[in-house]
Amino acid sequence: MFQLIKDFPQQLLAAIEIGEKIDLQARFEGPIKNILVSGLGGSGIGGDLLSELLRNDLNIPVIVNKGYHLPAFVDASTLLILCSYSGNTEETVTCAKQAIKKGLTPVCITSGGKLEELATRHELDIINIPPGFPPRACLGYSVTQLFFILKHFGLVDVEFVSTLIRVASFLELEQEKIMADAEFLAGKIMRKVVIVYSEDKYESTAIRLKQQINENGKMHCWHNVVPELNHNELVGWRDKHPELAVLIFRTSDEYERNSHRIEFTKEVVEEKLENVFEIEAKGSDSFEKHFYLIHFGDWLSYHLALLQGYDPTEIIVLNKLKAHMSSISE
Repeated sequence: MFQLIKDFPQQLLAAIEIGEKIDLQARFEGPIKNILVSGLGGSGIGGDLLSELLRNDLNIPVIVNKGYHLPAFVDASTLLILCSYSGNTEETVTCAKQAIKKGLTPVCITSGGKLEELATRHELDIINIPPGFPPRACLGYSVTQLFFILKHFGLVDVEFVSTLIRVASFLELEQEKIMADAEFLAGKIMRKVVIVYSEDKYESTAIRLKQQINENGKMHCWHNVVPELNHNELVGWRDKHPELAVLIFRTSDEYERNSHRIEFTKEVVEEKLENVFEIEAKGSDSFEKHFYLIHFGDWLSYHLALLQGYDPTEIIVLNKLKAHMSSISE
């Protein structure tokens, strides 16, 4: 896992090379009215990230589907993207079958498996990404292909390519400091139940950290966002909770009123908890800040695993679940 995380900046560059070679055949007779990215875990988080990074640029919604069923609105005007790294994610494969039954032509991102088999049989577009890695370690591959798909259909321009190249260079420059800071913080929060707070427009980074702390660090974690948490979760900070640790993502582009909310929230939490830490996102724009927080979180989860004597790659319980579900007839 160490090398996979360390190579994340290079993965972004390799993903660009893959994206520049794709040749999609799908066409739309009318305008695209919405985008649906269907995927789970490490294969779904790219959709969350895409939605946030393009929230001020796209004039159609990006929805992320993380279940067995396609929403009723999905039709021939929907740009449907199915993402399963292994190609065997049963929820995504089920959605693929539903799409085919409805006569839709989704674009599939995968390294193989049942999704590739279905796509090949029904002549759907397939973007193949390198196989053999944990899905959560391949975010760079998957999210980059999402941008290239949107570019193919004229929804974004090619500028994102130079932006991702810049992000890769930025992460390379910051990586040693990120690694050291993440290791230090891991020592402060190991064996705690972690809560991640962020502003709403950076929620994908909080979700990603939650997932990585769960899978790599083998720890419980939940997340919430400002301003929503100020309307409910804040009331829950009534008693002292030494078993908890709170991480607050901060960015220089916070909406001013949300900054006041974050500061107030921090004061409330600090009255009940010693382990409250701010993580300041470095970067010159939203892309760099998002990817900085993601990369920091990946390293944090890695060090949490090592400090507690865990193998960050091991996911035995998830493999048992997959085997259990495979034994049950559909």
